[in-house]
Amino acid sequence: MRSSSGHISASVSADKHLRVKDFLRNEHVVLDSPEDDLGMDDTLLKGSFLHQELRSGLTLHVSDVTEERAFTATSLIHEGLSCIFFLDGQIDLSIGDRKFGFRSDKKSAITGAAIMCTSDESFRRASQGHQHLCHLVVSATPEWLHLDAMEDLSNQQSAKRLFKDNLTDHRWVLTPRMIELIKQILAPSSLRPELRNLYLEGRAVEIVTETISAVMQAGQNIANSTIPSRYDTLRLQRAKDLIESHLTEPLSVERIAREAGMSASGLQRLFRITEGHSVFEYVRGLRLERAFSMLKSGEAGIQEACIIAGYTNPANFATAFRRQFGITPRDACNRQYFNKQNH
Repeated sequence: MRSSSGHISASVSADKHLRVKDFLRNEHVVLDSPEDDLGMDDTLLKGSFLHQELRSGLTLHVSDVTEERAFTATSLIHEGLSCIFFLDGQIDLSIGDRKFGFRSDKKSAITGAAIMCTSDESFRRASQGHQHLCHLVVSATPEWLHLDAMEDLSNQQSAKRLFKDNLTDHRWVLTPRMIELIKQILAPSSLRPELRNLYLEGRAVEIVTETISAVMQAGQNIANSTIPSRYDTLRLQRAKDLIESHLTEPLSVERIAREAGMSASGLQRLFRITEGHSVFEYVRGLRLERAFSMLKSGEAGIQEACIIAGYTNPANFATAFRRQFGITPRDACNRQYFNKQNH
């Protein structure tokens, strides 16, 4: 991906072929493919790889590969923080019940993603095949994150949001320093072999530090601003899409927030900034609008519209309906009423 700092290229290791049988050597991995003739010796990925635990609890994964085949890999991801930098290609992941999309765009600035798993979760990666992928992931376990050196940080309110919100998708535009750190890992300087791990560990630690700093700064900006960021706008739309597609079902703020990729409190704050009311009030308003539409078209009677709007008490439904539309449910299903209004 190109940025103001130039093209990032990878040279992390010699070319390798990852075959079907190489994937299946890993515990918990299940492979599926639309290709019926896929055999154990067939290559799925070809290119450069690095997967290394730099110290206990801190792991680095880098790949610069070509996908040779379409496949789906399902496995297990352990609790901890993942700092993800997707540099080329596109991929869709599922962790637990959350979906994540990563796309590189050579016309846009490079972005990072921070995802915190507060428990072990299922992991699913779907590949369409025949594309180039380049990405870097630094993973840190909770034990590593709560070392004495980070004790003060973990007590900060904005850091707690990262450490406690399960599967929240924090994204931000990378700083020049972060871009330089990624470059140094992808194409490290010539070093004596015994110093290479120390070199990579230093940069991985700094990447985790920069990631947490970015998340904390974003949290502070949201708290102090009435203008949502581009990522907050995307999350808001994701929440609205979920609400509209499940409008007749019971919806909790926690579920909507989880699907949108943010905390429940963050979602409430975002709705109050952009819509002027809470998530529940937004859902209730949409349900009342649907009830109004169905009453006016004759698709529903008053009792059915009451249920559509999510009310069990007709009197409460009528009160809320009149407050929102200025007329009663009975007026809404009376065509003569609207004819009079038009004249």
